[in-house]
Amino acid sequence: MSDQDESNHSDPRDKASDFERRLNAKLEARRVEEERRNPSRSGWSIGLRYGSDFFAGVLVGAGGGLVVDRLLGWTPWGLIVGLLLGFAAGTLNVVRAARDINASGDTGAKK
Repeated sequence: MSDQDESNHSDPRDKASDFERRLNAKLEARRVEEERRNPSRSGWSIGLRYGSDFFAGVLVGAGGGLVVDRLLGWTPWGLIVGLLLGFAAGTLNVVRAARDINASGDTGAKK
């Protein structure tokens, strides 16, 4: 038998292990490339994003409440309702931001 005949009848386990080795190499290269393009976020940056999203909602709600107070003369109630709506909007902003960050995946986590 020639060498060519022997290569055609090689062990399927060798082919599978070779395929697995090449697949793992490709997956590792893809993971490294993804980490390079999208570095992991630090705790500070995530915390600042959550805080600013929440604060923006409360600030807009309070501003809207003050405008309603000035226009309609509902002196304490516009601000109170505006703050409550701003608190709800800020909480919703934080939940959405957390969902976005979790959906993008934490590429910096070691498994």
